[in-house]
Amino acid sequence: MFDSDDGDGVSRRSILRSAAAGTAGMSLVGSAAGQEFVPDDPAPGPNVTFFGYDCNPDREEFYTEVSREPTHDFGESEVVELDSGRDGEKIQLAVTWPAPLDDAEPSDDYPVILRATPYISDLRGYTVRDCIRTRRLAENYIQQGYAVAAVAVRGTGGSGGCMELMGPNEQADIDQAVTWFGENERSNGNVAIIGRSYDGTTPWMAARKGNPYLATVVPFSGVPDIHELMYKRGSPESRGYGVLNGLYYVISLAEHGPNSGTGLRTYLSRASCPDNYAQGTLWSNYAAATGEYDPSGYWTARVLKPGVARNYDGSILMVHGLQDWNVDPSQVYPWTKSLREAGIKTHVYFGQFDHRYPDDGRIKNNDDELTAAFNPDWADFLLKWFESELKGRDPEAIDDVIPADTDDSTPTDPFAARVDAQASDGEWYQADEWPPAEAEPTKLYFGTDGDLRTAPSEETGSETVYVDPNQSSNPQPGCDACVTVESEPFAERFRFAGEPVVEVTATPTGPANHLTAHVYAVDEDGGTERLGWGQVDLRYAQDREDAGTVVPGEELEVRLPVEPLDATVEAGQRLAVVISQGTAAGRVESPTPTPVVVETGGDNGLVLRAWGADLPSPETVTVLAGSRSTGASAYTAGQTSRQLVEVSTPEAGTVEDVVPASWTVYDEDSPDIAEVREEDGLKRVVFAEEAAAGETTTYEYFTEVPTGADGTGYYQLGPAEILLDERTGVPGTGGEAFVVVAET
Repeated sequence: MFDSDDGDGVSRRSILRSAAAGTAGMSLVGSAAGQEFVPDDPAPGPNVTFFGYDCNPDREEFYTEVSREPTHDFGESEVVELDSGRDGEKIQLAVTWPAPLDDAEPSDDYPVILRATPYISDLRGYTVRDCIRTRRLAENYIQQGYAVAAVAVRGTGGSGGCMELMGPNEQADIDQAVTWFGENERSNGNVAIIGRSYDGTTPWMAARKGNPYLATVVPFSGVPDIHELMYKRGSPESRGYGVLNGLYYVISLAEHGPNSGTGLRTYLSRASCPDNYAQGTLWSNYAAATGEYDPSGYWTARVLKPGVARNYDGSILMVHGLQDWNVDPSQVYPWTKSLREAGIKTHVYFGQFDHRYPDDGRIKNNDDELTAAFNPDWADFLLKWFESELKGRDPEAIDDVIPADTDDSTPTDPFAARVDAQASDGEWYQADEWPPAEAEPTKLYFGTDGDLRTAPSEETGSETVYVDPNQSSNPQPGCDACVTVESEPFAERFRFAGEPVVEVTATPTGPANHLTAHVYAVDEDGGTERLGWGQVDLRYAQDREDAGTVVPGEELEVRLPVEPLDATVEAGQRLAVVISQGTAAGRVESPTPTPVVVETGGDNGLVLRAWGADLPSPETVTVLAGSRSTGASAYTAGQTSRQLVEVSTPEAGTVEDVVPASWTVYDEDSPDIAEVREEDGLKRVVFAEEAAAGETTTYEYFTEVPTGADGTGYYQLGPAEILLDERTGVPGTGGEAFVVVAET
């Protein structure tokens, strides 16, 4: 969730070093905390900040602008400091009110657009037009008759207390700020909270409280369940091991220290919080190790979803990027269904952007080039939402605020369709639900020959997956340590959306295992486009709150959800699923991973919501694929290993297998072997029979593992290769074996 509006990155190592420095410095100031004689005036001079979360009126920003002419001018700005109803700590607010234009009637009836954020300076001496988190709101909407405000969450900016990483006191402070604005004599009683990332989480805090003045929330990539984000299905993010707590510790003490303008007394109130951060780090590491909620209730207090559905009576404009791996799309889908079932008006805006705003579509390192996800009308779209939800305008009349780009002047409701969504090919569409109604539940089955098919095969097979050091992140189709299944090329465009689920039977070989699924579109040249991914620890093979027990050798029925997506497979492309022990999107692997046997055939497959083209018949085309069976994954010195290699190929070709040079090949006893030769430190086993086009050809032979004193270790087997136009590795025919040679 750490992000910067200017895109500057900060390494985790530098964050932790800064955290350590901040910890060391606390003992020097903690003794003065709470003493009334300590001054709290803003520190003089320029702001000095680490991450750029400052208020800087000279800094340029990129955002879209409303097209309607101003109806108001910029009015009075003020900074207000409240005493928290929880513990008396200071809550700092800033607001700029609209003022009527010269020919307009005075009014004290303004809705308030609020941003609650940890990324802001002490607001004394600044207005919301100066600060990067609120400037785009102020410049667009104050002149449209809205007050724009900011509140610094506790432990940041000019607010006192301990930074809690979304904890109960922080939630109460934000709720109190909403009430203050809702009851203000200049307000019409309607408050909106809007923001991205952490600032997209604070709207859920007030919604959880059921604040009566909260009319609408507009969260961009918010986090209503931080435990699920960090530790989903037992697979922790790298940020989950105390990194996130350490980061916000740094933000609280270093970014918002006296050099940033924060008053000394306010700073000292947060500098005496080591127990608060130690608790967060403790329960972060507990959750990372177990995947569970801690017994202290630390994480449960930060789960906002149930309270929102139960207490909130406003509306939601849900904005999320389907390519956002900083805050996964599963934070909000399928939760959106529960919100609507609870009777909450929810409009979904899902685009193909990452952790950014819909109107910040710049190509990385290129300010002049925009992505297909960029919405040039975003500021107008948002104004229409505010006019409806904060001023109570009839949605049918919103087009007379901002005329529609059409010759038809008939007013329309831009939010009549409850979904604006973008497919992976860049096409936008509107629908009443997401996935759209035409997306039918569909299951595609994993064939034993590496095919993705419309019907289950009668027989079953198995392949072993393990951590491949050469493809440890986002493994590609055909990787040695993976199970890959591919469809035939589609004749027409194929669409699917929502949250696909891989259903597969798996047998662990050890107690610590995980599985990852990647979904790709593959073009005719073998180029890939990643459409989705998912990862689970096998203790959470089925969705559950408490970790189960993984018993080596016992089958598990695994449900592996893929992150929500809106995907297109174009005509001529194939759909591929890769099951592996690789990782994706900052997730980490099991601490001591061991191989997992994955079943193919039978009822194993991918469940999705799909529409468009039918899946091609698996009989029409044979893809290059294969498998290897050795009967065991571990051997003692001198043991015999049976190699069973299967190859399916669209064209006939000579097949060669590859084994370690130190292994003995019994070629004289095998009719399948034409010759064995050594080259480049390997043995190449050349088979006598060509693999037949459009069929599966099976080769069997025997080897003996090493007996020498230095023979203990892991050995790579395969992949087999076929000579077509050029020598090509056969996907699925790689393997690994561990040999133990007893010491003498």
